[in-house]
This record gives sequence, C-alpha cells and structure tokens, in this order.
Amino acid sequence: MIHLIFFLLSTYILSVTSLPTSSTKHNLPGRFVPYSQLSTCPSLPHKDPPKNAKDVRPDDFKVIMAMGDSITAGLLARGSRNDLVSSIQIQEAAATGMGIGIGVGIGTDKQYHFEIEGKEDYLRKIIPEIAEWRGLSYSIGSDDDSITIPNILKHYNRNVSGTSTGHHSPISCLGTGWDIGCSNHPKEDGLNAAISGSLSAGLMSQVKDYLIPQILELQLEDKDWKYVNLGIGANDVCAFCLTPNATAFPLSGTPKQFASNIKDAINELRKHVPNMIVNIIGLFKVSDIYELTMKDPYCQPPYIPIPNLALECSCALLPGPAGDFTRSKMDELGENYDLAVLEIIKEWEDENDPSFGAVWQPGTAIDLINYPPESLSKIDCFHPSELSHQRVATGFWNRLTLNMEEKYTPIPWEDDPSVRCLKADDRIQVGQVTEYLKRGIK
Repeated sequence: MIHLIFFLLSTYILSVTSLPTSSTKHNLPGRFVPYSQLSTCPSLPHKDPPKNAKDVRPDDFKVIMAMGDSITAGLLARGSRNDLVSSIQIQEAAATGMGIGIGVGIGTDKQYHFEIEGKEDYLRKIIPEIAEWRGLSYSIGSDDDSITIPNILKHYNRNVSGTSTGHHSPISCLGTGWDIGCSNHPKEDGLNAAISGSLSAGLMSQVKDYLIPQILELQLEDKDWKYVNLGIGANDVCAFCLTPNATAFPLSGTPKQFASNIKDAINELRKHVPNMIVNIIGLFKVSDIYELTMKDPYCQPPYIPIPNLALECSCALLPGPAGDFTRSKMDELGENYDLAVLEIIKEWEDENDPSFGAVWQPGTAIDLINYPPESLSKIDCFHPSELSHQRVATGFWNRLTLNMEEKYTPIPWEDDPSVRCLKADDRIQVGQVTEYLKRGIK
C-alpha cells in the first residue's frame, strides 16, 4: 500500500524525459498494425459457437472477468508527483493576503480545486490522487481512451460485458492482503474483482464475496464463453521472499501454497461459471524495478541521495548486499511459483473438461529491465503506469492465440503499441502446458 511518508518526501517537480524509440519487430507470426489503426484489421468470418474449450477464438468471448492485485486494479496508473503545489507557491499567495484559485489536472480531468484566502491556509497542499484507474487496466478496462484487451477485442465483438470503467479510491479491506471484510465495489468495476495489496490467499474471497454474487445478479448465459484474466503474486514474493522453498507442505508463501490458492479459487469459480477460459499471468521480475529506478532521476525522492525508497517492497528495493540477496531470493521464488502453477494447469489439462481451459502467459515476457522509467507510476515509481498497461495489453493480446515458445518472446516497448490482427484459424491454445513441461521450462 502507499505510505504517506512517500508523498511528504515527494513534493517537488520532476522533469519528464522523452521516451526512447524502440523496435517494432515482434518476432511473432501474423500481421501487426499500430493500435491507432486497429480498424484496418480485417473482420473475421462467422464461426459456430464453440462446444469445446479448444475451439475458442477470442471473438467468441462475451464476458470478461479479472482477479488479482493492484496491477489489475490499475492502482496509480495515472497521477503524478508533478500535481503537487509547492509550499513556496502557497506561502507566497498567503503572504499577499489575496485569495487565489488553484486547479490541478491529471490528464484532461480536473481533479482538485480550492481557494486560499489567507495566511491561515498557507500550509494547505495538494497531493496526488490515490486512485485505482480500473478503466485503464490492461486486462479488463474499457475507458474510451484506453488501450486494453477488451478494447482490442471489441473490434471483433462489440457485445462484451463485465469490463471496468472510470476510477475511484482504493477499496479498503480489514485483512491486509487477505481480502477480508472489503468495502463494496462500485458498479463501474464490472467483473473486476481485484483488490490492491492482495496476496494469492485473497483470491478465494474475490471469487466468493464478489464474482459469484455479481454473476448471479447479472444472470449470465451458461452457453456464453467467458474470459478470466488472473494476475497475482507480486505481493507474495515481496512478503515471502525469505520463505524456505518447502515443497512437502503447503506453508504460507511457499510455491505449493501459492499454486494451491490459485487452484482452489478457480475451482470454486468453475462451480458457478461454465464455458470459461482462464488466462493465468506468471510473475514478472519484480526485482527489475530496482535497476530500472536506479537509472534516472524520474524516481529520485527529494532531499534523499538514493533513487528510491524501500517502502512498498523491501525485498526488491533494499540497497547494497542485503538487497542483492533478497532480490535473488525473489527471483528464485518467482520462478518456483511459476513452475508450481504450471503443474496445476497440467492437472486441469488432464481433466480434459470441454467447458473449461486454463492457459499460461509468462510474466517474464514483460521486458521491464529494458523499459523506460516512465513505465512506472509517476507517483510511487513502483506500480505500472498507464503507458505500461497499454503495452502489456497489446503484448498479451498478441500472444493470446500463440504457442508456448512464442509467448515467452519479450514484449517490446513501442511508441505506438502495435496489435496482432486475428486470423480465422486462430484459437486459444488450451492443452499446451503438459507437453511444454515435458520439454522443460525456459
């Protein structure tokens, strides 16, 4: 979660550097167009509704759901430390005894406005809005100005429900990381059950307390195919980076327990939602945030001679030898989390359920170490910015119907994110993990 001290230390204006130009080569099969030219992708020929998960093409999806943590919730995707009004400005205004109007905008939306009328108000400051921008979330957002998987999908199928719009303050919960006693989601969240700060142990609550009641209320058609995006684990590796890699017992923080939490939540959802495909996102290298934030003053807090503060994930951001050790342990734990989840997917593949499929998208395809600092939130330099949500959305879409080897191809940083046009014979690649495990993990 965001700590107040971070904002108090971040009240200065940061200069925004220009984004680097990167290659548009994907080394992937198919035709690619800039997102701005998505309308030039040809329409697809009609196909009968699939009767088996292995015959699902993305345009067959009519409902989109999402589960996860602050990334899926779009926490801090917009907003900036530049939105602060300096104390010098306020003191000067107060010293004159004259009232002034101050408006601060984020993007095109004016978020704050107040007047200072005298010396008694000279200490009033504006801080960035701490919000979940769910309408910008790569996996489920559908704001008009956002580049997201649903907005790409709508080129092929306009009748998609469940998406998120708009933004609001983070949803509060009593049990930190466990999604216990959470406040209500606004209706604009759609079927985005993500909770900022959630651990994998909180997924069951997201299913039972939110998704299932929403699904019953919406009276979704059983015959319609549903797409579920599940991204979890960054908080787990931050919290449990020093947990022993025990495999015999499902202890908190171990790969076995992590995978079990995902399995239990998805199996509970399956009881209520037929015709469902779950896209499970693997762990990106959270430790890469340390190197990325060391490169540029974009993430430099004021008055402190270090590029970042280890407030949100000490395992990733500690300096010196101790940090080098915890980052290596994070990377090791993340790899073991991925392997444990792949084994769970293999179990599902062995069931050969025609109404259910689970597919894998390696989070390591997010080539964070080679992204610019602007890929991180301007507020905390930890969460992904709107720019990252855009590129992750196109990157995961482009790999959605490809094989396992192609999915591991790094997602490039492009000035204008490009989109792979669907082909008539494209299908969600259900059933590939078993064979892939036999050949060995990258």
